[in-house]
Parts: sequence; C-alpha cells; structure tokens
Amino acid sequence: MKYKKIEYKNKSRIYDFEYYSLNDIELKYGIKKKWRIGKFLSLLYKKRIRNRGIEYGDKLIIKGYVYVSFVELEGILGSYYWKDLLDELENEKLIEVERDKSSRYDVNKRLWFIRINDEFLSCKKTIVDIESGVLNRFLDKQSVKIEKKFEKRYGNDDLLIWEKVCIMFSTLEIDDLDKVIDLRYDNKLKENVEKLNWSWLSKKERNKIENNFKNIDKWKTNYKNGLKNYYEVLNEDLYNLKKNNWLDFSDGRFKRDGYGKRMYHLYTNTIREFRDYIKIDNEETIELDIKSCFLSLFYILIKRLNSDIKDEFINDIKNKLLEESNLKWSEISGLDFIKKFDSVFKNDGYFWSEENDIEFNDYYDLMRLSYGVNHYNNMSRRSYKELVFRLLFSKEVELKPLKIEDESIKDIELRFFGNNCRKLMYWLRRIYLYNWITNEDGGKNKTHKRSNNISLILHYLENRVMDIIRKVLIENRFKYISVFDSLIVKKSDYKKILKIGNSVLSSIDGSLILRSK
Repeated sequence: MKYKKIEYKNKSRIYDFEYYSLNDIELKYGIKKKWRIGKFLSLLYKKRIRNRGIEYGDKLIIKGYVYVSFVELEGILGSYYWKDLLDELENEKLIEVERDKSSRYDVNKRLWFIRINDEFLSCKKTIVDIESGVLNRFLDKQSVKIEKKFEKRYGNDDLLIWEKVCIMFSTLEIDDLDKVIDLRYDNKLKENVEKLNWSWLSKKERNKIENNFKNIDKWKTNYKNGLKNYYEVLNEDLYNLKKNNWLDFSDGRFKRDGYGKRMYHLYTNTIREFRDYIKIDNEETIELDIKSCFLSLFYILIKRLNSDIKDEFINDIKNKLLEESNLKWSEISGLDFIKKFDSVFKNDGYFWSEENDIEFNDYYDLMRLSYGVNHYNNMSRRSYKELVFRLLFSKEVELKPLKIEDESIKDIELRFFGNNCRKLMYWLRRIYLYNWITNEDGGKNKTHKRSNNISLILHYLENRVMDIIRKVLIENRFKYISVFDSLIVKKSDYKKILKIGNSVLSSIDGSLILRSK
C-alpha cells in the first residue's frame, strides 16, 4: 500500500510550555493529539497576551478569556473529538470554558470563550516546529483563506497595504529588555500613585489600584511578566508576517475598524517604551504625533459645524443636532468654546503667567493652572488630559458624581468648555450616527451607544486627517508606521516628514501641528 505525501508550504511554530509540555501532552493523549493540543494551547496563550492591559469593556476579556471560533476548535483539535478534548483540558484545570453572546449566523448558538491557566503566563517556554503533516496542511489552508479574506476586504486600501509593507521592513530588538520593562513599571507605578489623588477617579478604578498596592510584589511580578510575554509574542507575530503566515500573525492584526475607520496592526497597542526600539530598514526611528489631537479636532469640529463647508459627515451631524434638539442653532453652536480658547489652538508658542511665573503651551496646562498654582504644581499635564477625555467621552451618569474642589460636574464643564459648548456636547450624545458605523463584514453595527458619539466623531476625524498625511507620504515613497495620531519614521526622514506633515496639516486647519514626541 502506498501513502500519498501530505503537502504544505510552511511548518507552523508553537510554544512548548514547561508547565504543561508537549511531552506531558504526548504521555496522556498520544502522538497524534500532541501537536493539536499543543497548537491549541499556544493559540489561547497568544490571544490572551495580545489582549494584555485590557481593563475595561467586555467582562470575559478582562478576566482573561479569549474568543475561539468554531473553525479553530474543530480544525485544530479535530472534528471528531474537539468537544471531548475541551472537557478533558478543563477537567485538568488547564483551561476554563464559557459560552457567551450569540452567533451572528444563529442566535440560538453561543460563542466559545476560553481562558488558559495563569501558570502558562509565568512558566518558561520555547518555540518549536509542528511535526504533524495533517495539522500543518490544515493551518496552511486556513492561512490562505485568511489572506484571501484580507485581500477581498482591504485589497483596494493602499494605505493599509503600505502599512503592512512598512512593518515587514521593521524590527523590534531590545538588548536589555529587563531594564526597559523596569522603566515601564516605574512609570506605571508613578501614574497609579498620581491617580489616587484624582478627585474624579471612579470607585472601581480606585479599588483596583489600591488592591494592586496591597500586594504590590505580586502585581509587579505579573505586570513585568505580562510585558515580557507581550514582547515575545509581538516578535513571533513579526516573524510570521515576514513568512507570510497569515494564520499566526493576523488574528485581527491588520484591519480598519467599523468605528471611526481607525487602522490597526501589530504595533497598534505596543507601549511607548517598546516603540522607542522599533527600527525600519534597520535604522533607528523617531515618533511624531499631532499635538493635543483630540482637543484640536474638537475645536475644528465646532468651527466646521458653524461654517458653510460642504462635508457630508459634518452636515449630517448638524442636521441631526437641529432635528433632535428642536433648538435654534445659536443655542447649541459651541462657539463660546472657540471664543474662550481660540488663542490656545491658534498659537504655537508659549503662554506665560506673570502672576505665577509659569510657562505653558497648551489647553491642558491652561486648565490645570486655572485651579491655582498649588493645583498646577501637584497635578501633571497628563492628569488633566485624562480628565478632559473623561469629560468628552464618558456617559453622563458616570460624570454626575465628579467633583474638583467645590465644583460640581456642571461647573467643571462650564470652566472647560463654556455653557453653549456644554449644551452642544449634551445633544451630540443623543443624535443617531449608526449610519457611519459598519461591522467587520460590512454590515451595519446596531450595538453603538449614542453616549459614545463624541468618541466616534473624533476618531472619524482623526482617521481622515491621518489618511491625508499617509497618502502624501506614500506618494513620496516614505516608509512609516502609524499608530493612530502618531507616525514612527526613520531618523534620516524625520525632518522631511515633519515639514511635509505640517504643510498638509496647515492646509486643513492651523490648530493641527505635527511634532516629535
């Protein structure tokens, strides 16, 4: 009898965990299931590490669960015994399984969410090749399907394609990883200490920080291990990207979301301390970003709502504001924000308080100083940036208990935005903007909450601005990596890109300024 050789392009790589090794799997389940279970555990681990740092939103994801599709379950574990294997792995306390949410194809079916045991996160591990032709063939076919799906959805998106190409020419190599992680931890520790002084910190957030401080050694160890794992997984994703192994680097790693059309890729959630070590064409890089981007875009939004500009998005917002509020436009125009802070957004220089001999150059510092010199000295600019984001993006019920000194939320909003602008924000949270949102498959997303409208609008405007810059850079054949409102560029290109970027931004609005971080 002759056996046909199983053909596939690439051997897939997986982690061999010391906590539950491939040898342990083989002893219990046999050689045939060894690679399937090993691949499955590796998949769960990578998915969880990619979700590192998620603290708000989906409750299961926050707890460490990850979504696993039916195709992954059946294809990796085997169509005949995947359910039995899930039960056995759960009985061994290696995983925890939850069914939640409804399938978009069948509302009676719940999706699979699985949490890998925490021991996998802290144990030693090595990367090995899968030595199973059948499994490698399946993974190869899935990789091709994912690539074709990407081409179908994003094949005409030159900006996303170019981003992928640039990242293929990038590397992230940190010689002294422990030192960089220590720096990140120190920064995080200072940030949390400062947060405890915020009068606007929610009870839930305060409890989380205080609980971490109660067992600070455990928190420190887990936090550092998480960053080390993330660095390793990110480099494994880069390896698979360069090997064109779509299955093992994709997992939503190159896409535009339906909410604001923001671009996502391998480096999107990479911490600043790691991004400093990204190289393009083996050359060191510099990061540029748009100064006070969201606030500047909010300022531009108000100006354009009060202009005769022909812009479908802006006009749709204004028409819906008038229809929903049933008020005169002069009552909700937001122009008092423009009048009050026009000099801050127009001026690229520095302000100086003669009374306190304090120099500053943006809206966040201006508002910090407005509470007095003691407040200015004891609270950072970053704290006030966080406060402004909460005022813009939080639900009204979440803002209601917020206080600074003796000021209620109403007085705070009046100080930061003005009465007319405060009313504008109120009605922005009530209009219908679902028509500007799509889900990943192009259908309409019905889950958007109107209270998130300001976030949606500013994300949408941010992406439009960045797309204009990206198009010009591509025309000039510059390599770059964009992270929302930032650009990571080669040092040799930095001055040229800064000049081109600011030329583009000034043609949009004088308040938009590109600068080095």
